[in-house]
Amino acid sequence: MKIYSMQKLHIILILVFAVFLNACTTKKQVSKNNDSPTIEKTYGVTPEVSAPSMESKERSEPAVTLGETSSLQSKVLNKTIPLSIHLPANYDSSNKTYPVIYMLGSDYRARFAMLASTLDYMGEGQIPEMILVGIDLPEGNRILLPTRENQDTTIPDNYINFFETELIPHVDNTYRTAPFRVLFGGSNSGFFTVYTLLNNPLLFNSYFASSPSLMVIPEVLQQKIKSGPLKTLSENRFLHIIYSDDEGLTNHVSEFTRVIEDHKPESFTYKVDELVNQGHVPAMDFTQFLFALYPDYNPFNFRENLKSLNKVKQHFDRLSKRYGYEIQPPISVIFDLGFVTIRSKDLIAAEEIFQYSLKVYPEGKYSYLGMGLVSQTQGQLENAKLMYEKALTIDPDFSLAKRWLQRL
Repeated sequence: MKIYSMQKLHIILILVFAVFLNACTTKKQVSKNNDSPTIEKTYGVTPEVSAPSMESKERSEPAVTLGETSSLQSKVLNKTIPLSIHLPANYDSSNKTYPVIYMLGSDYRARFAMLASTLDYMGEGQIPEMILVGIDLPEGNRILLPTRENQDTTIPDNYINFFETELIPHVDNTYRTAPFRVLFGGSNSGFFTVYTLLNNPLLFNSYFASSPSLMVIPEVLQQKIKSGPLKTLSENRFLHIIYSDDEGLTNHVSEFTRVIEDHKPESFTYKVDELVNQGHVPAMDFTQFLFALYPDYNPFNFRENLKSLNKVKQHFDRLSKRYGYEIQPPISVIFDLGFVTIRSKDLIAAEEIFQYSLKVYPEGKYSYLGMGLVSQTQGQLENAKLMYEKALTIDPDFSLAKRWLQRL
């Protein structure tokens, strides 16, 4: 499918990323309900702290942080692999598990920051919150290709083994991960993404390849499509390729597409998008990947069509079955539902909604803010005060809780 114009949201997200790189520390997730309070979200960034003097060159805190760095000693690769980790904003305040996106080449810091900020901006409202694990490639992503001399695939094969036996178990043992994994790579890393799918399709649930170098060993790739493990795949898997028409990939992608369409199993979903004049590894690729992966994550507009809590839970139950892991209603959706339900004067239903929020998000400040609003509407001002104060205990700078507490 050829795409001739940017969607408005893509432009917004790119602008948001630019703002992030200029030390913006907070954005707001705006509810679809225009009369609902806005849920403020922080995105794993550390506020900039200015030195006492404007002329001072020292700062006590970094302007922006989008995660943490660590490393893993690999026996398979016989070297230390640098890692970059970005956790969802609500990771510490929930008991949820999270799907994981593995990004190849996170030593390209601007690209890692773009992915992390996009996940935060879209998280909860348009896609599930996700953990981002970046794998640095200090030798360059050319290392993931077969050798030029004899097209030896030993190194990319070893990297697949590294993922399967070392990195994925390490991440699963360290973080609360859901059994849903995504591999993302661009250019030569995009080739490796496709190569991994064709060699070990069960290793990841979804594969995102941006401008993949499919001109490398095309005959080998075609043979793996025709007779490799993908041919007998019975579990649902997804490959999405995005590239631009100005980078010389059209013929290579077209031939790859022809072969895969002729031989892919029913359980395999394949999508390819050719953009116009967007250059190598297009900037909007990641946003399109996410929308294609989660096309109907949050279809609700409670102001226009108020739903019951059961209806909301049923929707996310269906998503859970589709993706193979539990996807709970996000706190932003629960809060919007509860707020609009209070406005409809159904306080019994509203209290049930926020009790459910407390169960799923026991340390979520919006769970207590909602319970406080229910109590305030019921005339139970002392209990409302306790709920607002609890929200402020979780986040002392929670301005909405401060304002509502002052109005009691």
